Amino acid sequence: MKWWPEISIVVVAFGLYANTLNHDYALDDKAIIVFNDFTQKGFSGIGDHFTHSYWYGLNKKDAGNYRPISGVSFSIEKGLFGDSPKAGHFLNVLFYALLCVVLYRWLLSLEILPKHSLLIAMLIFAAHPIHTEVVANIKSRDEIYCLLFFGLSLMNYWKWLGNEKTLNLIGAGLFYLLSLLSKETAIALIPIFPILAMRKSNSLITSVKKSIVPTAVVLFYLTLYLSVTDLLQDQEYHVFDNALVQEASGASILATKFWIIGEYFKLLIVPHPLVYDYSFNSISLVDFTSIQVIITVIAIVGLLVWRVLQFKNNADIENQILTLMLGFTILPLVPVSNFIFLIGSTMAERFLFLPSLGLCLLSMLFFGKLLDKLTLKKPFIYWGFGLLVVAAFGAKTFDRNKDWKDDETLFAADIEHLPNNAKAHHNLANIYRDKAEAATNQAQKVTYYESAARLIEQALAIYEVQEFQRDLGQIYGELGKWEGVKKALGR
Repeated sequence: MKWWPEISIVVVAFGLYANTLNHDYALDDKAIIVFNDFTQKGFSGIGDHFTHSYWYGLNKKDAGNYRPISGVSFSIEKGLFGDSPKAGHFLNVLFYALLCVVLYRWLLSLEILPKHSLLIAMLIFAAHPIHTEVVANIKSRDEIYCLLFFGLSLMNYWKWLGNEKTLNLIGAGLFYLLSLLSKETAIALIPIFPILAMRKSNSLITSVKKSIVPTAVVLFYLTLYLSVTDLLQDQEYHVFDNALVQEASGASILATKFWIIGEYFKLLIVPHPLVYDYSFNSISLVDFTSIQVIITVIAIVGLLVWRVLQFKNNADIENQILTLMLGFTILPLVPVSNFIFLIGSTMAERFLFLPSLGLCLLSMLFFGKLLDKLTLKKPFIYWGFGLLVVAAFGAKTFDRNKDWKDDETLFAADIEHLPNNAKAHHNLANIYRDKAEAATNQAQKVTYYESAARLIEQALAIYEVQEFQRDLGQIYGELGKWEGVKKALGR
C-alpha cells in the first residue's frame, strides 16, 4: 500500500493520545481559553490576538510573547464549540498527527535516511513521552503549530531550491511567518534554511543569498513583535517563574544552566520522571564540580570543536545531513536555555518538543552506522530496535497522558516527584481548599482543609512568601485552630 507509512504514523500518533480526548482543561488551559477575554469573544476576538501580546486577554499587559495564531485558533474553537475541552483535545491530537506526517513527507524528500530508517525515526518521534505536555495540554498547541508550519515552510523551500518556482518561495515565506506567529522559538531555526541550501549549492555564500526571503520574514516578524509588545522593557521574574533569578554566585548560576542542558538530554533519552513544573526548588543550584555539569561542558566543547574541524567538509552530503540533524536538536534550545537572556521558566519539557525531532533522526543515523560497522545491516534488526523503542515510549506516553486529565489529577500525580517544589505544593493545596469549600459533609471538609494545611506548611518550609502565609492562616481559621492562625500570620 502506497500510503502505509503515513497511515502507520497517524495510527501511532492519534492512538497514543486518544485517551486524552475526554480530559478536562489543565494547567494554563483555562488561563488562555476560559479566563481570556479575547478567546471568550469567539470570532469577534480574532483581531485582538493580532494587536496584543499573548497574555493580554488575561492580565491586560502587552509584555512578553506574541503568538496570535494559537489565540486565533482558540477564538475560532470558542465560536464553533463554546468552552469545550473535548474539542480542544481532539484538535491537538489531530494537528499532532498531521505534523508527524508533514515532517515525514518533507524528510523523505531530503533522502537523509533510508526510507525504513526514517519511518522508524518518525514513529519514535510520534511516540516520544516528552511530547505529552505539548499534546495533552491544549494551551501548548503553539508548539505544534510552530513545528507544523515550519515543516511546511521547509517543504516549500526545498522544492524551490530544486525548481526555483516563485510560488514555492512564497509558500516557504508565508509558512515561516505562520510558524513565527505561532511561537517565537522559530527565530532560532533560521540557520536551517542555509543548511538546506548547501545541499544544492555547496557554497556558503550562495546558501546565505538563497536565505534572503526567510531572513526578510524574520525582520518583518520582529518589527511586528516590537510594535505590539513591550519586549524592550526590563522583565522581572520571581523565583517561582525562574529559579535562576535567586541570589547566588555567577559561577553557581552558570554551572546550573549547564546542568539543565544536561538534564534536557537525559530526558530526551530516558523520559522519566516527567513533571509539569520545574520552578523553585526542583532544581538546586550546583557548581562546576558536579559530574553532570562536567560531562555537559565537555560534550558541548567537544561538539563545537568537532563541527569547526568538519567545516572544511561542508560540501560533503553526509556532513550536511549531520549538520541538519544537529541543528534541529540544538537550535531550539538556544532561546530557552537562559544563557542569552532569562526567560519566564527555569526548565520545561515542552522546550524539548522540537529538539526531540533532531535526536530521533540522529539516533537512527548512528544506529545505522553502528550496524554497518558490525556488518549487521538487516531490516529485521532495524525494525526490532525501532518497535522496541516505540513500544516502550508508547507505553510511557499512554500512561503519562492519564495524569493530564485535570488539575487535581496532574498536581496529585506529580507531587511525589516534586518534593522540593514550593509552587507544586501550593497548587495542590489550592485544589484541596476548593474541595473543602465545596464539601457539604463536615468531616470531609475538615479532611480537605487539613490536607491543604499540610501542603502549605511544606511549601513554606521550601520558600516563605506572604501569599502562602495568608492562605495557611485562612485555612487554620476555617479549622478553628487559632494558634495556627497566629503562627502562620506571624512568621
